[in-house]
Amino acid sequence: MLVPLIWQKDYIKLDEDLKTITDRLSETGSHVEEVKIHTSDLDGVVVGKVLDQNKHPSADRLNVLTIDIGKDTPITIITNATNTKKGDYLPVITSGTKLDDDTFIDDHDFFGIISQGMLTAYSELSYDDSVVPKKLKDGVLVLEGEFEVGSRLSDVIYSNTPVIEYEITPNRPDCLSILGMARESAASFGKKITYPSIDYDHNDEDITDYFDGVDIESPNCNAFVARVATNIEVKTSPQWLQNYLILAGMRPINNIVDITNFVMLETGQPLHAYDLDKLRDNKIIVRDSKDSETLKTLDGNDRNLDEGMVLICDGQGPIGLAGIMGGMDSEVTEETTNILLEAANFDSSSIRSTSKKLGLRSEASNRFEKGLSPQLADFASSRAMKLINDLKAGTIIGGAIKIGLDQEEEKYVDLRISRLNMLTGLELTMDYAIKNLELLEFEVQKLDEDTLRAKVPYFRSDIEIEADLIEEVVRLYGMGKIESKPLRSSLQRGERSKRRLLRDDLREKLVGQKFSELATYSFISPREFDRLGVKEDRKLRDFVKLINPLGEDYSVMRTSQVPSMLDVISKNIKYGQKDMSFFELDRTFERVEGGLPKENLTLTMGLYGSYSFYDMKDFFREVMANVGFDGFTYKANTETFAFHKGRCADIYYDDQKIGMMGDISYEIRDEYDIEKGAIILEVNLALIEEKRNPQKKYKEISRFPAIERDYSLVCDRDVESAVIEKIIIENSEGLVGDVKLFDIYTGEHIEEGKKSVSYKLSYRSKDRTLKDKEANKVEANIIEKLKEAGIELRS
Repeated sequence: MLVPLIWQKDYIKLDEDLKTITDRLSETGSHVEEVKIHTSDLDGVVVGKVLDQNKHPSADRLNVLTIDIGKDTPITIITNATNTKKGDYLPVITSGTKLDDDTFIDDHDFFGIISQGMLTAYSELSYDDSVVPKKLKDGVLVLEGEFEVGSRLSDVIYSNTPVIEYEITPNRPDCLSILGMARESAASFGKKITYPSIDYDHNDEDITDYFDGVDIESPNCNAFVARVATNIEVKTSPQWLQNYLILAGMRPINNIVDITNFVMLETGQPLHAYDLDKLRDNKIIVRDSKDSETLKTLDGNDRNLDEGMVLICDGQGPIGLAGIMGGMDSEVTEETTNILLEAANFDSSSIRSTSKKLGLRSEASNRFEKGLSPQLADFASSRAMKLINDLKAGTIIGGAIKIGLDQEEEKYVDLRISRLNMLTGLELTMDYAIKNLELLEFEVQKLDEDTLRAKVPYFRSDIEIEADLIEEVVRLYGMGKIESKPLRSSLQRGERSKRRLLRDDLREKLVGQKFSELATYSFISPREFDRLGVKEDRKLRDFVKLINPLGEDYSVMRTSQVPSMLDVISKNIKYGQKDMSFFELDRTFERVEGGLPKENLTLTMGLYGSYSFYDMKDFFREVMANVGFDGFTYKANTETFAFHKGRCADIYYDDQKIGMMGDISYEIRDEYDIEKGAIILEVNLALIEEKRNPQKKYKEISRFPAIERDYSLVCDRDVESAVIEKIIIENSEGLVGDVKLFDIYTGEHIEEGKKSVSYKLSYRSKDRTLKDKEANKVEANIIEKLKEAGIELRS
């Protein structure tokens, strides 16, 4: 936002120097990007009046101008400019002047006639071409109005005034105006601004004699104010008005358009003037566009509109793109004699969407996109009529059409002084807070010794909660003045939850076992359990169904991770993988009648390739022992879905079933295109996570050698290895350290219904070297107890 200080001075007088102003505004939250001054005072560049103009006798393209610059005698200037004439007031660079770029101007002979200086243009005074009036773009600067000859040009066109560029954050649309920044400047220096007058003279006629009214058919139009002026004389704006617009970065067009732009920059409220005589059916309709409608905007481009864009229409079609740009069919031209002035308020998100879709941004859309108060529309409309009246540009018709101005509710926010001081570390008083808020035009009342209530000004749409008021008080105090202090809080030190620690530890141990982690979708197709052969009455089919699924394949929350694991193994087989070990540590979902679903932390492990059931068991047991779980037991299960009968087991912990493991059956492997064995384990960690004992106790390794012996035992096929291992440990007198199963055999030389199981036992003492006769005694006791259980040594 460009703010010329000379314009801001119309509302507030600041005696401070430029650096003090910019430093203070930056301190109070209005970040200064840049300060630009187009020229210095340039004492040698003055205003002159053309007394006479003639063609050069020796050069057809040159003119000889006799110019009064307030000296005893006029001077002569030779120029090739084509836009000058007798009676014009022009800027003259007199001979002997040194410009800001160190160019020195002296007398110059043009074919026998001496030019005692030169004329100049905006571009030579460091003005950008985008702000130069079109009729002056290819010529010299011609001043609009009458001026004292000999006066400094910089004082006439304000080229020596500072222009401050502010960075305006999206939440402060009120600062996209000269008045807004004047309010900020005033508050920063403990002052109040003087608002411009909106009182204007009007005749006794009524607007309804010229205009049939406004119909609001779009929900995206919040307010609309319409006023009419007649007997309009469209002409060039006076020099002061052009100066303000140029310094603020806008090109002057004509007096009517310039007034609407001036008021937009002044108040922040965009306006638009329509040629009233071009409005068909003499009315305005605000509606949403229909698909494939078109509109030619003021920039000369035909716009193809999507359905739902807000349009300003007359009785027969679109004449403007609401909040963004007017249409060519109703623009104000030199032939315009009557105008309708629109000051409206539109939904910010609608304007932003339309602007983005069309790739069309304007000063108006930039303001509407950030949100404006509907109350601003009436003030800005009245201000524009005041300027039309003051500039004698037309006759103001009495009355106005106002729609939607009373819909905005008053907003109040409370502020606790104790909260203010707690957050800032300061010791500010109630009176200080009230003073600062009143400087920012809040209406404040004291509720009690600690609390005040502030009525939010209509232009401050960013104020919603107590923290916003605290920021307002503190930024006027000065953010840079707040000392850094240690945080004070009753909060305890944050730490990871028990579940998070368990997950992290399991991941670390499983990755250490060379397992790769999977991350699959939590929602699957119910058909997955048909593929696994799960019976209709099983709990696994009690799904949580999604109300709005992506499709049938993602319509229920999974009750098991086994389908996802098999699907990943199948896909990796197709990619040529031969040995795989995967795990997934995530949630499964259990439906709860009348309540939210229960989420169970579930561990699923999968092996494929040169692995066995017992490899999976060893991996699981070692990983769980390393994270604080010991004492798992396993019981054979012949009815578990998806697994081979006789090669699957239920997993127990403290006599509670927590999961299952086993070899995937041939039928299920065929269903998933898995050619050879796959082993899956799945446990519900939610059932045991509170029983975890992460504290590790380390035992000293015995310094004495072990005696290792192998045993092949024969027992019934249904005898579980856990039973055999329990008998061995209970009768080992503490001398058997390791019991390892290394072979299971059925077939030739083994009786029908029997099996041979082979174990390796390590005998070791903690305090001495064990002798064979001691090991033999323990061995005999173990064999005897096994025999009593029907388990005998294989002969």
